Amino acid sequence: MPSEVPTFSFDAEQAEYYERVLARCFRPWTEVLFDISRPVRGESIIDIACGTGVVAIECARAVSASGKVLAVDNAPGMLSMARAKPSEQDAAVISWLEADAQTMTVPIASFDRAYCQQGLQFMPDSASALKKTLKSLKPGGALACSIWTPATEKSNVVIYHLGQALMEIGRARWFDVAMKPMSWTTTTEAKGRLKLEDALASAGFINPDVAIENGTFEFDTIDEAVKIAKVAPYGKELASDPELWRAFAENFARRLAPYVRADGRVVAPARSFVGHGVAPWN
Repeated sequence: MPSEVPTFSFDAEQAEYYERVLARCFRPWTEVLFDISRPVRGESIIDIACGTGVVAIECARAVSASGKVLAVDNAPGMLSMARAKPSEQDAAVISWLEADAQTMTVPIASFDRAYCQQGLQFMPDSASALKKTLKSLKPGGALACSIWTPATEKSNVVIYHLGQALMEIGRARWFDVAMKPMSWTTTTEAKGRLKLEDALASAGFINPDVAIENGTFEFDTIDEAVKIAKVAPYGKELASDPELWRAFAENFARRLAPYVRADGRVVAPARSFVGHGVAPWN
């Protein structure tokens, strides 16, 4: 049995599943960010941890040809998938930058708005990423960011039940990395909300504010939902053992059964912290 605990790398296989399946889950959450801070025609936008471009492409359509979008991610697989997606018009607006948000070199005081959808929890030094983002904003520029609340029996249940299924097949060593998307806080939502407000304030944003929003994760089929484990950091090892995979898949599918609708879709509750801060005017 391998001794090392796997970590997230967001390789090409993960990017393909992310774009084919998870991007549909994330698009409604992009609108939640826009309800907090909506891009408008002619603005300059920076999208941190852009993944396969869900937020960046929506921003490009909002700012149109008179605006610009810089989309930043440190995963080549994600950026390759992102570059292949936009229409010719969107592609003219978006620049893609492979860089780590914690150490990136981007234009200072150049952007009207910044977004970071579900990226901060994966960064070992999210404080540095927030400070770098702040420096990129014009005075009065706004940041909107989102981070999943903890995975529980009532919220973010897909990841909660994935973790429980791993435990029940004897793979407790994979549990922590399975919970990584929901790892901003391992205690209460109240503490997680305060942690994000403090992080925004410590980075130098003024008027930091954090809300908690309800939504869903949606998959076309139960099989599609279960396969989320195959593109997790432990996925190749899990899937390489047919007996182990069968035990996991049956357990996970049984756990998700209450969320399967008459048309076969899986619709499960999800919750997210949504933070907002403003760059100082001077």
